[in-house]
Amino acid sequence: MSSLILKNVNDAAAIVLEQATAAANQTTFAVGGVMVNNLTGEIIFAIHNNVIIPLSDNTSFTFDPTAHGERQLVYWYYENKEALNLPDPSHITVITSLDPCAMCTGALLTAGFNVGVVAIDTYAGINCAQNFKFETLPLNLRLKAQETFGYYASGPSYPKTLTRKYVGGLNVAFKDGIVSPANLKDCGSIFNQSVDTVRATSNSSGLQPSQMQDPAQLPGTSPIISAYQNIYSKAFTVKVKNSRLPDCQILNELQTTLDSASNANNAVAFIDPFGNLVLCLADTFDESPVHTAFMNVTQAYAKTRWELMDQYVAEAGADNPQLYLTHPKYGSFVFLYAPDPHDSNTIMTLGGYGSTMEGSIPNMFPSNLQFYYPPRDGSNISELVSVVNNMPPFYTSNVNISMMQVLSMICN
Repeated sequence: MSSLILKNVNDAAAIVLEQATAAANQTTFAVGGVMVNNLTGEIIFAIHNNVIIPLSDNTSFTFDPTAHGERQLVYWYYENKEALNLPDPSHITVITSLDPCAMCTGALLTAGFNVGVVAIDTYAGINCAQNFKFETLPLNLRLKAQETFGYYASGPSYPKTLTRKYVGGLNVAFKDGIVSPANLKDCGSIFNQSVDTVRATSNSSGLQPSQMQDPAQLPGTSPIISAYQNIYSKAFTVKVKNSRLPDCQILNELQTTLDSASNANNAVAFIDPFGNLVLCLADTFDESPVHTAFMNVTQAYAKTRWELMDQYVAEAGADNPQLYLTHPKYGSFVFLYAPDPHDSNTIMTLGGYGSTMEGSIPNMFPSNLQFYYPPRDGSNISELVSVVNNMPPFYTSNVNISMMQVLSMICN
């Protein structure tokens, strides 16, 4: 943990702006966050967005589409909670340079942190309407967000757009403080300067399938095959005719994966554009309450792909991962059970999916986001559709999230 003690919110804003600047220099989304002990003001941990980490040759490449600052802070907390004897999340505030996206909001709500926000994001931020009603969330989560999220005061300034009063929860650290107009402006502008370029880099980080080769044709000794089989032993050994038409094989793998997991509610598969089952993983709630199956799958696929790419650019003669592994928008994510529309983890998962796509999806039907069975809590699919439709504009207009039930449900 850091020994630095924050004395006021403007110092905190300066810290997260510094983190955002480091992110911009890394060619990733310019967002930074810091975890603060409410009682002492001590900085527990600080981090910035790591969606894109340059390869060894300095080429910008997606490392982990879910590696937003706030989500990383939540994961870091659970990895270090016992060893560092960290306070309960209700006694911690995550201060962020930018209004959290859906993924980060879901993770923060699930964990129970207080959240202090400097700048607003009117496109992907959970408070995009700037009215603190959180209509982007299911009804049962709106009050929880109002109780734990806070948007810091700023001003007085000219123009008046940089002047505002505090609105938010009573337990947010430094809720009575004021962020300088300069820090408020810079936290927003540095993100706006980075966002379009980074989204384009992330969404285009993969060849079209017509330019690729089927990785299932590689020998079993290939580093590409071995890397994914180290995560999921059957990687590239199960194949469907069409990646958008999962069949009973995929259903069986999902059910087997869930049945063999402890403390899990769901399993998710990723099928590449050649119809290969690349990964099939369950929730790992023994690690933390935010380690959902989808997050496990999308992180494992992307991080492994980045590592293989980095190895390729550093070593001559290796198989080129670009010819075998592409952007997941060309494949399919398949859930055993549709996400529960009332669960904060569903907001994280849907947001994580949006961050994985980071743009429009080719071939919208059949969807590349599918499920076999309705939500386990008994909710109907129309409730889940309503949750999706109420998400911030990035998810409904840019990514255009669409979930559908697997077309072929007849299995012996």
